[in-house]
Amino acid sequence: MKIKQLLGMMALDANANEVGKIDDVEFDKEEGQITALTIVLKKNIISSNKIEVDFEDVKSIGDYVLLNKEINKAAAIEEAEKAKKATKEEVAEVEEVEAEIVDEAEEAEEEVAEAEEEAEEATDVKIE
Repeated sequence: MKIKQLLGMMALDANANEVGKIDDVEFDKEEGQITALTIVLKKNIISSNKIEVDFEDVKSIGDYVLLNKEINKAAAIEEAEKAKKATKEEVAEVEEVEAEIVDEAEEAEEEVAEAEEEAEEATDVKIE
């Protein structure tokens, strides 16, 4: 089976509950093996979340990808939502720090320009 054939396949958990569709495959080129699958969990028509499952948790592949573990879809969606929120907060914090750094750099440039101007004025003074 080719990796691209996995993409879009429905994944079922150990209880044959629909988990979602295979969205991505992680492949180790050195070992020549699939290491993980990314499954899209449909929340509703507009939004979805993703989970990653180790390939060791795949029981079989046929018309479906059957996992050998139980997945609580609601809990997985909730966990993915928390991870998204945490990531957005981290990005906001990084952007805030970057803005502070830019402000400090601009202030430092202004101070350097003022110091250069003062130095130039000091050298222009004639000694009589």
